[in-house]
Amino acid sequence: MTSLAPVVETTVNRLVESCEKILQGCISADRASLSSAWRHQLSARGKRLRMKLALHISLSLCLSEVQAVQIATACELVHQASLVHDDLMDSDPSRNGKPTVWREYGSETAVCLGDALIVEAMFQAQCIPVDSTEHHRAIAQLFKDSIQAAAEGQIEDCDTTELANRTYQDYCLSVKNKSGALFGLPVLAAMILSNYKANQIQQVRKAFAEFGVAYQLLDDLNDRHFDRNRRLNGYWVLAENNSDDTSQALHFAVSDHLNNADSMVQRLPESVQMSFKFIRDAVMAKRPKLEAVT
Repeated sequence: MTSLAPVVETTVNRLVESCEKILQGCISADRASLSSAWRHQLSARGKRLRMKLALHISLSLCLSEVQAVQIATACELVHQASLVHDDLMDSDPSRNGKPTVWREYGSETAVCLGDALIVEAMFQAQCIPVDSTEHHRAIAQLFKDSIQAAAEGQIEDCDTTELANRTYQDYCLSVKNKSGALFGLPVLAAMILSNYKANQIQQVRKAFAEFGVAYQLLDDLNDRHFDRNRRLNGYWVLAENNSDDTSQALHFAVSDHLNNADSMVQRLPESVQMSFKFIRDAVMAKRPKLEAVT
């Protein structure tokens, strides 16, 4: 595999700041309540993994910098909206050391901010320079489908009425909707603009669905005590059939999902492989437990 990585990484780091400027200005200061809550949300700055993934794949596929920035900004807005809503539904009091939006400004503001960010994401997506109306339609469809899939997954995640009866297959379906759809969104958007074939796009969609399960399982391992009997958690789903060593069963499951994703990506062009490796490595660095199963 040839190495475009150093050039791409340098440009990604530069374009992240362009994305940040758009994010900071995407809600007018005239909307006093929304803009204040949005500034607060941005101040709890995370790793920006999805933003960087969008820039990485866009540049690897030789899209323009303007296209890369617009895709990255739109995807980050969707992600931030999901965080605002998730924090409220999970009653999480803090994120990255700062009070969550609902805790600081109230649940009503959190709902409204999340909604406003989704609308802004769709607007930014429609501002991506494209060659045809077909591209615009395909991008809009992708964002709609991804957001709806994530919403469906979140509903299933929060539904505690049948918690004790959820199978591992139920869990995987929920997570593939919730986490996999949003991880795959930036890559699929860039591939659409690069005129990839439908079967290749579907292959990437499946790969990121598998990756999303691995990612979520490790989150669930960390959150297992807080989540028990409160929400769908992969650790406790696996514990139903692996009571002797649930942690080992979880790590085997993580390994299986990652191997499935890797095998799917290996059949795709180098640029897509590079971007998958980028996000995989970034998560490995963030979650040391991932290294133990690879």
